[in-house]
Amino acid sequence: MRVLPSGLLPILLLGMSAWGTPQDGTGKGAAPKDPGKAARSKLFREKMLDHFNLGITAPFEWIAETRDKNGCRWDFKITYLTGAAAVPEKPYWLQYGNSPQKFVADARKGGVIPWFTFYALAASAPARYKPGPAQATPVNAKVANTMKEYFGLFKVFVEGCAKETPWPVMAQIEPDEWCHLLQSGGMDPAKVDIKVGSSGMEELKGLPDNLLGYAAALKRLRDLYAPTNVLLGCNPSGWDYGGSMSGQKMGQIMKQVAGDWDFAVFETGDRDKGMLGQNPPYGTSITITGNLENHLKWITDFNAVSNLYVFVWQVSSGNTYFSTCNNTPHHWCDNLAQMLLEDYPKNPTVSRYVKAGCAGWLFLGGHETSTSVCDTNKDGITNPPAIPGNLGHKPEYADDDGGYLRLRGGNYYKKPYPILAKSTGKPAEPAGGPPVTSSSAPPRKSGDDLTMASMDKRLREAIQGDLRAKRTLRFTCKILGKEVELIALEEPGTAKVLSQGAQVILDWSDLTLQDRGSLAASRVREPESMDDLILACYFLLASGDRQAAEERLKHVPSPEADRIRGAFK
Repeated sequence: MRVLPSGLLPILLLGMSAWGTPQDGTGKGAAPKDPGKAARSKLFREKMLDHFNLGITAPFEWIAETRDKNGCRWDFKITYLTGAAAVPEKPYWLQYGNSPQKFVADARKGGVIPWFTFYALAASAPARYKPGPAQATPVNAKVANTMKEYFGLFKVFVEGCAKETPWPVMAQIEPDEWCHLLQSGGMDPAKVDIKVGSSGMEELKGLPDNLLGYAAALKRLRDLYAPTNVLLGCNPSGWDYGGSMSGQKMGQIMKQVAGDWDFAVFETGDRDKGMLGQNPPYGTSITITGNLENHLKWITDFNAVSNLYVFVWQVSSGNTYFSTCNNTPHHWCDNLAQMLLEDYPKNPTVSRYVKAGCAGWLFLGGHETSTSVCDTNKDGITNPPAIPGNLGHKPEYADDDGGYLRLRGGNYYKKPYPILAKSTGKPAEPAGGPPVTSSSAPPRKSGDDLTMASMDKRLREAIQGDLRAKRTLRFTCKILGKEVELIALEEPGTAKVLSQGAQVILDWSDLTLQDRGSLAASRVREPESMDDLILACYFLLASGDRQAAEERLKHVPSPEADRIRGAFK
């Protein structure tokens, strides 16, 4: 059971979303065209998949201070957006206007991406969070008026965020409650009793009254009112990480329920290990899955099945490095931050998470007295005697964690770990000649149809034909560092590839000449098509792979082969 932090009003970072099978909430077919998919995909790729992200809960002033003093270019600023439906009092964030809109505007000014944890279902009427969320949420979900007001709150939230378009907003929906609802339906999303189409909200008519309809309803409201800048994150749980809630099983369920959402969220636990009565050392323990290896396996399995990138949320901020962490309120010990960031980049943990399909970690406590990255306790620099298992270093900052995250964060952002790093802009270096790129002057030629622009267009057209004929196209992609399968070529200028079970969208311009040479060569089949051979030879020469090009040029008539060679002299 998660304990919400009290008084946590101003407290947080796109996608490329990973794509699953779009559903309309009934499981019967594709949803209507998503009006903001291309824009959100571009945002996610550029913002969230440039590098492994770090997010924190801290005031904007602290974010600015650590950026200026320590070089911390934090990606996300996190806040809980709590409240309740069908109750007399308004949520705090509606009592003085639309607070989410102001939060997004402030985040934009501060250069961070706002991360909202939308959490309202368990506290709604009639159950009012009693006896606990596992019981309260399924009770509330069955009440039509409650759900109508609940969806109305979400609508107001996304309308506020939309006013700050195009600044991206991450909306993590109902941590824990997806699986509380699933458990009420025997882990079958179609058997979960939750009023959606019958809630009485006009926009949701026709959607089924189950978990499929619930996910479709939230997406429909986002698509109607904030289609291009609000990204939706589902929240699978792992309390039974080796059984009914394994990464694979959760991936299967979320692909069915929310496969057309933008990302997913997993966790490590909801409080520091010291708060749980544990004393260091902690080794590689992670509360939710027992240890690091199980955590990585869960994410790997989930990502492979669901095609959704995972963010790890509610990571504890305590450490065993500074003596200030002595297992007292606001100064609890933990070692997750050290596990990830200590001795980076020699420490391979970040790279292991990226390979598993994880796009970032978000540090925040799940309890009122959790260790904070800033001086929440207002006790200044504390330097008590080190408790057993603590390394005993003396802090120089008043932060409740002794300044560990600002220091290690600053070190990390000197060279953040790339996921799908942006193109460096450096041209390819063909062997034996000057670089040739699609943006450089056209190569020397003996025919007008051998310009780079013309041949690039011919390659794209040929690939479209291959895809229509359902031919498999595999090539080595430099930006991903591995062999991938091209599964779609879309306009404007985007290529969708399959990489280790995850679908990824790249800009066509991100494909290097080596990539295009590999792709063009992969298209040549028996019996050899002359057009395919010419394209392969051209792009192999353009990429500098003269040996591979010459092997194929033997099968091209001499006059045409000489023209192709002449284009690169």
